[in-house]
Amino acid sequence: MQAPPSACHCESQHREADHCPTLVRSGEGPVARPLLEREENFLGQKFGSFEVVRELGRGGMGSVWLAEHTLIRKRVAVKVLHAHLAKDRRLVARFLSEARTLTVIQHENVVALQDLDMREGRPYLVMEYLEGQNLAAFAEGPLEPALVVELLSQVCDALAAAHAHGVVHRDLKPANVFLVPMGNGRHRVKLLDFGIAKLLSYPGGMTPTQEGMLLGTPEFMSPEQCNGETVDGRTDLYAVGVMGYLLGTGRLPFSGSPAEVLVGHLMKAPRLPHEVRPEVPPALSQVLMKAMAKRPEDRFSSAAELRQALQAVLKPEPAKASMLMARVRANGRPAFEELRCERVGRAGLFLQTESVPPPLLEEVGLLLRLPGGELSCTAQVVRHVSAEQARQWNMAPGFGVQLRDTAPGFLEAFERLLAGERLSPQTPPLSSAREDARAEAVLQRYRERLQGDHYLALGTTWEADFDTVRGCARAARQALEPLLKLPLSLGQRAQVERVLERVAQAAHVLGHPERRTEYDAGLRNLEGLLRCLSAGLTVTELERCRRQFLAKNRVPEGHATIHLKTGDAFAAQGKLTEALVAYGAALRADPLHLEALKRWRSLRARLLTASGPSSALGR
Repeated sequence: MQAPPSACHCESQHREADHCPTLVRSGEGPVARPLLEREENFLGQKFGSFEVVRELGRGGMGSVWLAEHTLIRKRVAVKVLHAHLAKDRRLVARFLSEARTLTVIQHENVVALQDLDMREGRPYLVMEYLEGQNLAAFAEGPLEPALVVELLSQVCDALAAAHAHGVVHRDLKPANVFLVPMGNGRHRVKLLDFGIAKLLSYPGGMTPTQEGMLLGTPEFMSPEQCNGETVDGRTDLYAVGVMGYLLGTGRLPFSGSPAEVLVGHLMKAPRLPHEVRPEVPPALSQVLMKAMAKRPEDRFSSAAELRQALQAVLKPEPAKASMLMARVRANGRPAFEELRCERVGRAGLFLQTESVPPPLLEEVGLLLRLPGGELSCTAQVVRHVSAEQARQWNMAPGFGVQLRDTAPGFLEAFERLLAGERLSPQTPPLSSAREDARAEAVLQRYRERLQGDHYLALGTTWEADFDTVRGCARAARQALEPLLKLPLSLGQRAQVERVLERVAQAAHVLGHPERRTEYDAGLRNLEGLLRCLSAGLTVTELERCRRQFLAKNRVPEGHATIHLKTGDAFAAQGKLTEALVAYGAALRADPLHLEALKRWRSLRARLLTASGPSSALGR
């Protein structure tokens, strides 16, 4: 009689401890996993300035907990290494390697690390807390091809950033891909769990894992990974292909016992995705099969190349694009000559001309001549291609526009006319609505704001605190979103959508301390930077932003230090106003210099107290 399945921290059912799919072996046999650790509870305990609120999950390396800052209530995720693993130096090295990996990558599609520390001999990571769900929970069945392409493209963006720093994830699977809702049904992908990532540029040529050690999840492992061979970025691309196969068809390419799955990856060819599910476009099927080629050299050479191939899957047929012609009217000027144009994406056009194009960001009117008839619309100029650039890129010169009339009625008519269908006189007009006076009054206020920075877009000041920023964004949405329920003209509807998009972008940047820090550094907005520090921005986050700023702006080394020391000298002589000016000069060169910020804030507060709030001490 067989023994019942054992309980294990990995939460999978298996007969013996040796059969745990996340088991890591050392030279002395399996590392023990006490069953008591399953009951380990950190609720109410503190990790630095953060107090644990609840458990989020457990994995092969550690447990993850939701925690809040005890003063500012900022939420983070705390990942704690399992106690029995903390006794193994090699496994601690792997855990710390994950921290180093996250610090190195720094990409919007990779979970951000905020801190690393020790607690009672056990290392833990403090990471951004993400609200949403992982891809495994999201994809309960097959997804639409367009959504598959969108999600995998973001995964490729994350992998491109990782591979550029010599990092191979090696455990890519839906459970390690987190989806953060962004509104409008879209999601931001966040790549998680670099716990077994291989850092090719690890100091001294060492890696936190051993050659020949089998690590990963069998269903998503490349043939070379199954064999315990040396891996590179193309191993992750194989896993992207497997994920795409699962998302598109609802089935894995290989199933069965772990041994059967490994043999499948090594020796068998899966059924073509479009044969498993006809709704999968053959072009997407072809891309996924190339990503899952048995030999790494037969796959895509990089994540960027795979992303490009995915994006090309859903592009319209060139034959249709070549049939488009358009006349352009800009700012009341006479219409240009009739121009040949090509469709770019869902709502973009490229118009070929050797004449001087309209200025960038200018609104223009278009009269499109489509196979099924003519269609009027508005667009914004977003790109110029000069004659010299056209020669280099082997294309025609001209300019690109983004269509602004993107209401459902317009897009439906555009697609029908593009396909050659002629709309009958009885067909309802695209929009019978006139310009709405109430909407126009609201839009007039926001049109002026959109010409400025994010603060102006939200209608607030540079020194606004985070509650004010969020309140302004909320007020803007409350004023604009009801307009979409009115019978607006297509032009007005497009303007409302554009303003809402800008408000969301401004709120996204200014509502997050680290993103606002990066933005305010560019503005040299010292008051905003102080707001970020008081809102809980850590020294680690500040230094990360500072390194990026210095690298991007090529600040001369020591330039800020000279002004800082000059300010110290003036302060020592009691020349406080001159010292404040010198500290300000240091911050103009290096706005994220922590010591300069501290001294500028302290001295400025001292002078304001002495002379009153009316003192003219500029930024």
